[in-house]
Amino acid sequence: MSQSRVVRPLTRRRHDVDPHRAESRVSAYVYGTVLVLAAVVGVSPEAVDSGAGVVVVLGTVLSTYVAHVLAHTVGSLLTGGRHVELRNAVRDATPILSSGALPALVLLVTALGWPSEAWGQSLAAAVGLVRVAGIGVVHRRLQADVPFGRAVAVGAVAAAVALLVVVLKLTLTH
Repeated sequence: MSQSRVVRPLTRRRHDVDPHRAESRVSAYVYGTVLVLAAVVGVSPEAVDSGAGVVVVLGTVLSTYVAHVLAHTVGSLLTGGRHVELRNAVRDATPILSSGALPALVLLVTALGWPSEAWGQSLAAAVGLVRVAGIGVVHRRLQADVPFGRAVAVGAVAAAVALLVVVLKLTLTH
């Protein structure tokens, strides 16, 4: 009796994600990451050194998460929507929570003394840019019908637009 070997794909795919919910998760992923990126770039070197930059990033993540869940559930709440829709909104917004974890950790380590403020802040920002650039691959994991080349191209364009958003935010609000 011969045993056949199971070959697993390099990218684990979630075929159980409804296309609408996949779109909602991708939106949350991008939105949260862009706002965290703007928060990281917008804090002063003194805030990075003192640890206040970590608080700014975590505050950005938490407030964005709550606002996103509210925005996605208010219509169903007004029309007597079901509890399931709220639960889906909470679940689909979790990429916002994860968007700030690594940048906050980098800023925390920087506040503890290594690396320098400029390097730590730059590294935390780079984490955000890489995360946005990877959005096509994330979507491909949720919806397997996206060609790899297209996924990479969308990620590159998204990263460029994210940089533009950060520049606009910092120019217009600081």
